Amino acid sequence: MFIDFHTHRDRQCQNLVNLQTLHVNVDLQAKSLPPTCSLGLHPWFTDISSWEDAYKNLEILANLPKVLAIGECGLDRNIDLPMELQIIILQRHIELAETLQKPLVIHCVRAFSELIALKKTTKSVIPWIVHGFHKKTEVFQQLLEHNFYFSFGAAILSDRAPVVQAIATIPQGRFLLETDDRDDISIEQIYDRAAALRQVSLVTLQSQLVETYHQLTSLSRINRRIATIHSEPNLTE
Repeated sequence: MFIDFHTHRDRQCQNLVNLQTLHVNVDLQAKSLPPTCSLGLHPWFTDISSWEDAYKNLEILANLPKVLAIGECGLDRNIDLPMELQIIILQRHIELAETLQKPLVIHCVRAFSELIALKKTTKSVIPWIVHGFHKKTEVFQQLLEHNFYFSFGAAILSDRAPVVQAIATIPQGRFLLETDDRDDISIEQIYDRAAALRQVSLVTLQSQLVETYHQLTSLSRINRRIATIHSEPNLTE
């Protein structure tokens, strides 16, 4: 089983879990969603005048069982959207993810200090997964120390990428793999490269990532079950 944790492509095949990411606007409807997906307001496409209405739609759609994660959402210093507003919108996503107990998929460009500060101040307990991570070792270590998760993609295919060391050494259970918006590479290529860098067999890596995926995306079901157990009457009394 291969898991493409973050993709903008609709791929369907028997041995693939394809978690498709969609940007939510006011017009997105439940009937348009793929079988498994992640939903959020991407900072690139967020409109100042309509983001609140789009977020209200996200709140509705995010409750659907097929929505397994919240995002991508995040912070990006390379766009015109004011950073102050980006932080407000990200905080709303954090609150929603916490309420629904679904992991948060993060887009972050040149704003990792702000991202870590939010992680500290919000005291969020759901997993935050930085997707498409390809930064230097120092940034990787900082995020790892603050209990972030990672989704690695095409960057690990390059021998010169600093992220190669990260994928080789990151603890099991703290990462997944992705193709993002690339249509010229396959998730199988990413898996083969990751297995080689981690010096494990492809079958072993597949098994490990299936376990990680289920741990990250089953939080809401597990917590609903716990709540149900706690609310059930004690029949022995």
